[in-house]
Order: sequence, then structure tokens, then C-alpha cells
Amino acid sequence: MGRLSTDAIRAEVEKKGYSLVDATGYENMQSIITVKCSKGHVIKTSFADFRAASFSCPECDKNIKFNNPTTVPPKSGYRVIAFDQATEHFGLSIFDAGELVFFSLYTFSGNVNSRLSQIRKFVRDIVLKE
Repeated sequence: MGRLSTDAIRAEVEKKGYSLVDATGYENMQSIITVKCSKGHVIKTSFADFRAASFSCPECDKNIKFNNPTTVPPKSGYRVIAFDQATEHFGLSIFDAGELVFFSLYTFSGNVNSRLSQIRKFVRDIVLKE
């Protein structure tokens, strides 16, 4: 892929609802561009990061509030339980009907076989029972 023109960069930025402030240093995908979100926050980011589907304004994201309950709420709708793949610091997220309703981080110790046994017991006795 060749180097993009400023007009091409501007078109991509505007397509995501941002405005282009500065792209004078653009040489490649890792180059820093400056964009502005719809609320006026100015963001310096690489063009590659901006292109990511998950890119969002970090200032706007600071205003997102999530109240994590201390216990797993009763099931409502289709439930998805997600785990990360670590064995020492084990993340758990629960989604009901596509909405995050619970998340937590658990720590397991010992050798890998011991940790895997602890995780299996945790999933069987705590997560699946709930």
C-alpha cells in the first residue's frame, strides 16, 4: 500500500466521526496524526491505531461509568461467561444479552498443575453454580 494523501486520511477520519487537525508528519501508518472528536477533545495517535475498530476518544472514555456488583447478578437473557487464558491472574467477565454485568480478577498460586486444579474447582463450584 502506498502513502495516503491528506485528503484520503481526512476522509477516513471523518468517516469515523472525527475531524483531522494535523497530518503534516504523516509518512506511514505509524506516523502520528492529530484528530478531534465530536466533543472537541484533541487526540494525537498513530494512523494505525486510529484505524483500529476499537479506537475511541480516550477523554470521552474516562466518563464511562461501570458499577461492578460484588456478586454475580441473576441471569437475564442469553448469558456468556468469558475467561482469559492466564493461570496466575484469571479474569472473569459475564455478559447478559450482550451487556457486561460482572467482571473480576482472581489470583491463583502454586505450580501450573495446582493453579489449573484451583481454576477447575473455581469454575465448577463457583461460576457454574451461580
